[in-house]
Amino acid sequence: MANVLINSAIDGRRACYIAFAPSGAGAGALFLVDDAGDAGGPYSGTTLPGTGTVSNSQCSITGGSVSGAGNTLTLTVPITFTQSFAGDQVFFLAARSNTANSNWQAVGSVTIP
Repeated sequence: MANVLINSAIDGRRACYIAFAPSGAGAGALFLVDDAGDAGGPYSGTTLPGTGTVSNSQCSITGGSVSGAGNTLTLTVPITFTQSFAGDQVFFLAARSNTANSNWQAVGSVTIP
């Protein structure tokens, strides 16, 4: 499982919070957490690779692809941010398996106009 959280802090509320559950090296399910930040749902989902669209009040994702080899997962998704999500945002990533958890790591930032 891989999680991407885009927000000004590690808080799933009012965030662009994406969860990805792989089903193979090149496929899986992508979920966008709702505005309340409840990872248990409700949330919108689609499959990758694919062309489906999921959205909440902060962002929308249309389509995307995934590839994996060994311990490397590459998730490519086009994200469009809403105007209400403007400002400085941080990209936090977390990954876990049945035996390990990376915890949240800040890996980049973006200023959304």
